[in-house]
Amino acid sequence: MTSWWMWNPAGTPPVRRFRSEEALARSAPDTQVVRSADFTCPAQRRRATAARSDFLRVTGDPVQVALVEQRLWTLLVALRRAQPLRDALASAVPRPGRAALVAEPSRELAEFDRRFDQFADALRVLVADPTPEQLRHTAALD
Repeated sequence: MTSWWMWNPAGTPPVRRFRSEEALARSAPDTQVVRSADFTCPAQRRRATAARSDFLRVTGDPVQVALVEQRLWTLLVALRRAQPLRDALASAVPRPGRAALVAEPSRELAEFDRRFDQFADALRVLVADPTPEQLRHTAALD
């Protein structure tokens, strides 16, 4: 699988020169770059890769595209932050009383997954039907 990275659209671009974009991505702090290698779970890496690939094909009003990019960045960072929690929940041994401890994090992950999938679906529709209305709808998703 090809590795990819996405720079924080609100971040400050680096001052010094790099030999390649890959070198820039490798040297950047985690707060500025999301890398495909950040996703240790293959399913989450596929989700992130698909959303990023769809975004790369988005065209239209630069302001709206920038809003879509910012939303994608936010979701990719949240997806990366959720990875340790997903791993912990997957490896949790079922014991009496533990269900209450994992219920709230499980609900939060389910809600996040729903929002991420809604955004990814909107991106797929936008790529298939690149109208200004669809771009505005995707940019307005919360």
